[in-house]
Amino acid sequence: MNDVSQTRLKGRHRAVRPRDAASLILLRGNGEELEVLAGRRPLHVRFMPGVHVFPGGAIDPPDRTMWSIEAGTEALGPRLARCGRAALRETWEEVGVLVGRPGDPPQAEPPGRPIEQAYLERGLVAAMDLLTYVGRAITPSYSDRRFNTRFFLGDGGAVFGEPTSSEELEDVRWYPIEPQLLNSFRDVTRFMLARAIALRNGTATGAHPLFYWAKNARRIGVCREALSTP
Repeated sequence: MNDVSQTRLKGRHRAVRPRDAASLILLRGNGEELEVLAGRRPLHVRFMPGVHVFPGGAIDPPDRTMWSIEAGTEALGPRLARCGRAALRETWEEVGVLVGRPGDPPQAEPPGRPIEQAYLERGLVAAMDLLTYVGRAITPSYSDRRFNTRFFLGDGGAVFGEPTSSEELEDVRWYPIEPQLLNSFRDVTRFMLARAIALRNGTATGAHPLFYWAKNARRIGVCREALSTP
C-alpha cells in the first residue's frame, strides 16, 4: 500500500453502529401551564454532557421479555413493546417515577426484575397502551457514541412518584415549556417534543417521523417500520 492510500485510510472515519434505545416524553398540564419532565446530563459524561434531555437509555436484553406486571402490550406490537419497556425502566432508574395504572399484575409468577418489583409494591401495572409512539432518531454517523432511539409520549396523569435527580440526570423536575428550556435542548429533542405536543393535542399529521443526519445536515424522513413486526 502506498503512502497516499495509507493517509486516506487514516483520515477515513469509520461509523459506529447505533445502539437501540428508547426515551419517554412525559407531559402534564395544558396551554401556558404545559410542562415536560426532563433533566440535565452531568458534565462528566461522554454523550451530550450538560444538555437537558428526557429520561431514556439503551435497550437491554431483558427488555425483550414481557414483564409479569405488564398489560396492554398488543397496543404497541413486539418491536415497540421492548422499546416501551426500556423507556419505562430507564425513566424509573433515572428520575424515580413509574408510569402505569393501578391494578393487579396480569401474570401470576413473582417479579424477577427490580422494575417489576417496584410496580408490584405500588399496586401498579405497566400499562403499555398508555404510551404513544412519537418517532425515531439516529445519532449522526460522525459521533463516537450512536443511538437509534424511539421516542414515546406519556401523560403526567399516569405518573406515580415524585421526580428526583440521579447519577445519570441532574436537576430533574417538571419544566414549563418556554424558550429558556427549549434553548437547552438539542434540535432533535425540540423536534420530538413538538411532535409529542401535536400528538397530545390531536393536531399531528403525517407518518411517524425519522430524524437523522446525512452528510452533516439533518434530515426528516418517515419511519417505514410496521409496528407489529418483531
